[in-house]
Amino acid sequence: MKLRMSARLRSVAISIAGLLAIELLICWLYRGPQPIPDEPPDEQMPLDSQDFSAERAVSIHEELFPPKPHPAGSVENLLVRDRLVELLRQRHWEVEVQTAIVESDAKVVIHNVLARIPQLDHWKDRRPLVLATHYDSCRTGPGAGDAGSCVAAVIESARALLCTDTSFGPGFQRPIYLLFTDGEELGLLGAHQFVKRHPLSARKPIVLNFDARGTSGPVMMYETHHGNRAAIEAWSNELTRPRITGSLFTAVYRTMPNSTDFTVFQQAGWQGFNFAIGDGAHRYHQPEDTLANLDRRSLQHFGEQALNLSRRIATTDAELPTTAGDAAFFDVLGLFVVHYPLSWCLPLSIAACVLLCVINRRTLLTRDCHRARMLFAATILGVLIASAGIGWFLSRLMQDVGLLPRNFVWYGHALSAALWLVSTASSFGLASWLLRRCSAEALWSALWLWGSLAGISVAGIAPEFSPLFLWPAILAAGLSMTRWSVATRTILVTLGSAVLLVPVLHLLSIALGPAAGVLLCPAFALALMPLYSALGLPAVRSSSACE
Repeated sequence: MKLRMSARLRSVAISIAGLLAIELLICWLYRGPQPIPDEPPDEQMPLDSQDFSAERAVSIHEELFPPKPHPAGSVENLLVRDRLVELLRQRHWEVEVQTAIVESDAKVVIHNVLARIPQLDHWKDRRPLVLATHYDSCRTGPGAGDAGSCVAAVIESARALLCTDTSFGPGFQRPIYLLFTDGEELGLLGAHQFVKRHPLSARKPIVLNFDARGTSGPVMMYETHHGNRAAIEAWSNELTRPRITGSLFTAVYRTMPNSTDFTVFQQAGWQGFNFAIGDGAHRYHQPEDTLANLDRRSLQHFGEQALNLSRRIATTDAELPTTAGDAAFFDVLGLFVVHYPLSWCLPLSIAACVLLCVINRRTLLTRDCHRARMLFAATILGVLIASAGIGWFLSRLMQDVGLLPRNFVWYGHALSAALWLVSTASSFGLASWLLRRCSAEALWSALWLWGSLAGISVAGIAPEFSPLFLWPAILAAGLSMTRWSVATRTILVTLGSAVLLVPVLHLLSIALGPAAGVLLCPAFALALMPLYSALGLPAVRSSSACE
């Protein structure tokens, strides 16, 4: 018995160590690019004028924004508008201010600022490119991140973009606009007025929209227009590393009550991508949302996303159609983006399930595996219910004792890590007890039968999530064809699945915070389920499995 336990523990320990290593790798890869200074330290290496500089963007930020709130309709925001218009004109942009009186809590006068390059008017028959963000802040914070950082990044990236072709000749193939909306914090007021009243909206532009839900972290491309398959195929791998994106983020965001100007733009028929940072959420809409607390790496990432993608779009004459279907897409460790039609998800999931059944048919037809399937189903249900209950209890306890005075705190990542540890310990304890008499081979077959069936269900109901089930199932099918031990296969499939699952859980923890333990703990437990086959008895006891 001692030997059996050591084999189990060895597989689990190696797998968990691998998961932690992948999490550390994600933390390193997701830091964002190194900020580029305004003036290089070495005069022998002059700064390329076509590069985005975070320090130049900081100078723009300091010139435009006061260190206090400037909500729409306030005197402070009018001064920001005036400085913004003057700065754009100094940089040779033709500026138009769209003014409207709208109803919010009271009547508010808003001022959208639109800048364009007149020299590109000869491309007026082509779909314009718009770099968009908002320049008003909320009433409770100065808005250095939300969205002063985006304004500064757009202006600095536009400067570098124009250096691509100073003659405005054959390099650019479409008109380029910068749009700074007002009243976003009061309910997307400026965006609504722009799409209703401005003739540019009727031309259905391509828009890159930027916003912030914090002051740090990498930039995510988390939302696209409907019918995005052609755009994802053409442009997703033009994103700047770390390329953090996924169709599941779009699906989740569309179910949430939150919205940005991009929501209004896509409803008006615009194509494009929506970008944001989400870490440092404890400063979001707070007095601490200051320039001193703005991560320069995040600012550099904002600018490089805007510059690289707009350079690619502006210099191509291809007009991408709005396709009938969307794409399933996801990044791999922020290095590259995998994409394929969303309509492929269900057939691929069915094929993976059939392949797994064929490969494991001998084990699946045994009485041992039948009982293992029943026990595994009970284990999944029990683990999910227990994890949700524990997560709810811990989050509520942290709030009641004052450890979590609000949903997001500066030490929130440590609390989320604690939730992960508790979820891991509790789920493994319950699973070890329920599955203690099953053979490892039977558990392997039962695990991936249920996993592939779940993948089919997810592909039919919410196909944007299917990559999280499909690719681990395909990997498990490949490993099932080998003669390796269950322990070895378990380690490999756990680490292979973690390449997709750990980044999602990392971002989910940041987005939800430790107050959402009722959601985080079951998600953590689900990600650990590939390890459960390591809890079975070794092959020498297979004949008496599940007794």
